[in-house]
Amino acid sequence: IYPMDQLKAKAAQLLSTKPSAADPALLAQWWASWNALADMAPAAVPDASGSSDDVGAQEELERSSNPHWKGWWNAAGPPPPPVSSEAPKNVPKKHKIVVWGGGAFGTAMATCAARNGHDVVMYVRDEAQAASINTQNINSKYLSNFTLLPNISASTNLAEANSGASLFMHCLPCQLTPKWLAANRDVIPADVCICSTAKGLYLETKQLLGDAMLAALERPQPLAFLSGPSFAAEIMKGDPTAVVVAAEKLYYATAVQKFLSCECMRLYVTQDVVGVQLGGALKNPLAIGAGMIEGLGLGINTMSAFVARSCNELHQLCVAMGGAKNTISGLSGVGDLMLTAFGNLSRNRTCGMRLVKGEKLEDILATTTVEGVPTARVAIYYADQCGLDLPIFRCAAAVINGEMTPLEARSALMTRPLGKE
Repeated sequence: IYPMDQLKAKAAQLLSTKPSAADPALLAQWWASWNALADMAPAAVPDASGSSDDVGAQEELERSSNPHWKGWWNAAGPPPPPVSSEAPKNVPKKHKIVVWGGGAFGTAMATCAARNGHDVVMYVRDEAQAASINTQNINSKYLSNFTLLPNISASTNLAEANSGASLFMHCLPCQLTPKWLAANRDVIPADVCICSTAKGLYLETKQLLGDAMLAALERPQPLAFLSGPSFAAEIMKGDPTAVVVAAEKLYYATAVQKFLSCECMRLYVTQDVVGVQLGGALKNPLAIGAGMIEGLGLGINTMSAFVARSCNELHQLCVAMGGAKNTISGLSGVGDLMLTAFGNLSRNRTCGMRLVKGEKLEDILATTTVEGVPTARVAIYYADQCGLDLPIFRCAAAVINGEMTPLEARSALMTRPLGKE
C-alpha cells in the first residue's frame, strides 16, 4: 500500500504524460498504466475533501471494488474509457514478473511486462538505484531519461523479489551468470522459468550459457532464451521491435511470448534453443569486426561484403553445432547481426571502432561489457572442434586478442585463395 503523498505524486506524473487520441496504441498503454496505479492502493486514496482518515468499512469496500471510484481519483484524472459489455479478448491475467538486473535491457524488459499490466519487480544491488525506481519511477543509472510505469518497483532483497514470481527475466552479463546462479540458487524456485537475455558463450567452460546455467543450479530448471535485434532505448521509446524466444518445451516460450508481447514488441517462439543461443552470441565478435571497418573509414562496399560473408560463416558454425539454418536466417542470427553491425548503440561495434583508433582492450572493458570479446575465443574453439575454416571469425578474434592489427586482418582476408561462393 502506497502512502498518500507517493500515490498522488505518481498519479500527477502519469497525468502529465497522457498521449493524445491520435495515437490509440500509446493511449491504450497509458490507460493500462492508469488502471494499474488505481489498483495499487485504493484504500489509500482520499475522497474529494482530501482526507483519508477514519474511512468506513463500507466506503473502503466501495472504493476497492471500483478502480475509478468517486472523490479525489475521479477529480484528479480524466473519466474512464467507455466500458464495453462485451468480454475483453486476449487480456492477459496479471502476473508477477521478476527482472534480475537493473541495466538498460533489464529496464526495457521490465517495461514490456509492465505495459501488459503485470506487476514487475526489478532486482538490483544498488540501494540508491532501487530508491529512485520506487520513489521517482526513474532508473537513475540507466535510461534515466525515461519515466517508468507505476507497476514497476525495485528490490535489493533477492529472496523477497523472487517470492510469488511467474517468470524470471535474466538480464545479467553472461560471464557473471553461472557463479551468480550458484550463489543464489536456494532463493530461486526450481519450477519457475528463467528467460535469459544474455547473448554470449561462457568462456570458463566453453559452454552454451544455458548449459552453464543448469550446471550452476545443479538441478533441472525450465529455461528460455530471448534474442533478436533489440536496442533497449528503442524498446523504451515504443519503436516496433521483433525478437524470438526459444525453449525446449514450447509452452515455456509461449508463456514468455504472452507476458511480453504488446503492440510495440512482437515475440516469435521456437524450440531451437541451440540456434537462438548461438545466433545471439556469435554475431557479437562479428559486430566488433564491423566496428573495425567503420573505424578504418572504409565504405559501404566493404561493409556489405563483410556482413554478407559473416552471415555465411554464422550459418556454417551454428548448423555444425546443432542449430537450425532457418533460425540463423531469422531474428536471432542475421537480424541481430544487422543491428549490431550497423547500429550506433552497439557496444560490440563501438569496441571495434575504439580498437582501430588505438585504445587498449583492457581500457575499453573497464567501463563497459562487450560480450563479443570472450565469445570470440569460444567461437574459435567451436570452429576448431567442427573443422571449419571461418576466416572472418579467426581474423576478428586475432585482432581482439592482439595477435594481428586491423590492417593485417584486412590484407589476410583479401589475399586468401580465390574460390566460389
